[in-house]
Amino acid sequence: MSDDIGRILGAWDYEAGELRVRTIDGQEGERQIQIRIDLGIMQLTWSGRPDGTRPHECKSLLDHYQRTRVKWERENEEDFTLSHQDCWALGQEAMQYYWRRISFFELKEYERAEEDAVHNLGILDLCESYAEHDEDRSISDQYRVFVTAHRIQARALRLLAEEDHGEALTVIRDGIAEVEQIIEGHGELEYMEESPELKFLNQWEKEVEESRPLSPREKLNVDLRAAVEQERFELAASLRDRIRKMEE
Repeated sequence: MSDDIGRILGAWDYEAGELRVRTIDGQEGERQIQIRIDLGIMQLTWSGRPDGTRPHECKSLLDHYQRTRVKWERENEEDFTLSHQDCWALGQEAMQYYWRRISFFELKEYERAEEDAVHNLGILDLCESYAEHDEDRSISDQYRVFVTAHRIQARALRLLAEEDHGEALTVIRDGIAEVEQIIEGHGELEYMEESPELKFLNQWEKEVEESRPLSPREKLNVDLRAAVEQERFELAASLRDRIRKMEE
């Protein structure tokens, strides 16, 4: 059959458990993302909603419900709410953005990965604030730490790619505090030590700190300690003078 994709699948090596991602030029010249999965290929748009649709003539379902909420609150006295079906549809959209987000990580498109993480945090905020049913509001508790950690990781990786180690460390450290605050806000202090996201961020902070290039002042301090240990006191005195001048 002319529509059989077996030839395409056969030409694309696949290992179970590995994420295989590539970009292609679509029929209209627009960039597309393809993800090889066990049963075939998933194709996502590079920008806009990943499935290429415009629900209710909006760029995304999140955008549609945000607009609907503003209009509702302007025209009605009753509180705006999201039905179970509304939250389910938003959850399906979040899954699309999740697949594209991890694809952007694989492609080292960290700024776009962060944008997709922010989109999904917007979905969690909307459901948490306006869902009609408790079970839909609780979705935020389940996924907020995970998506927040992805947002932090994307921003820090972009900074590391730009060799801005200092700012990347700031993002990671602020991110650790933010994740701890989320867990504390959920009343799950016992989960603090078990959280895989916190473990990853804490370990990553140490690795970035150890691998970052030293500033000129830090290099002088390292040389000073070495000179003192080697009892090269004249050199140590000279280094102290240089450090003092740098401080001044």
